[in-house]
Amino acid sequence: MKGKKLIFVLILLAICIGVYFVVKRLDLDKTDSGKEETVYVNQMEAGEITGFSYVSGEDTLSFSKDGDTWRYDGDQQLSMNQTSITSMVAALAEIQAMQALDDHEELSEYGLDTPSNTISIKAKEGTKELIIGNKNEAADGYYAMINGEDKVYLISSSLPSKFSAALDTLEETEAEETTAEDETAAEGETASQE
Repeated sequence: MKGKKLIFVLILLAICIGVYFVVKRLDLDKTDSGKEETVYVNQMEAGEITGFSYVSGEDTLSFSKDGDTWRYDGDQQLSMNQTSITSMVAALAEIQAMQALDDHEELSEYGLDTPSNTISIKAKEGTKELIIGNKNEAADGYYAMINGEDKVYLISSSLPSKFSAALDTLEETEAEETTAEDETAAEGETASQE
């Protein structure tokens, strides 16, 4: 009798363990399918970017990194607002897509045949051109693609608006220069007192 009870308990235990693993597997499948994968138009480290350019009005503005400082290629003597430029570089390093459009016939449908802006991203491995097309008012985004690639994306309107800034809005103002000089002088005084 004890042998039959033991076999019954072992079978019952095996069934319970089997049910546990089946239920756990179903829960994992539900959890994984609920996550949406982030799609990137461009993804790299910001430190890999050595330069960029974009069209603002009638002008193409081009910037290059000189050591730790970003400079305007058209006039190396101009002091640029490093915070603004660094923010632009960070935006270019990771461009997330709101949506990837797999089925597209003509680029003209999205304004990509005559782009509203072209942003060149220069990195150590080479240069990529981000082409910005028409605005999608309903989604508050723009159509975009990397030149030479087939995918069309819908990206947030914040990127194209950031890359429409005029040169004078990116220059460091006198107040910013004075603050930077004061901070440098204060650091020097603190170091000499130690």
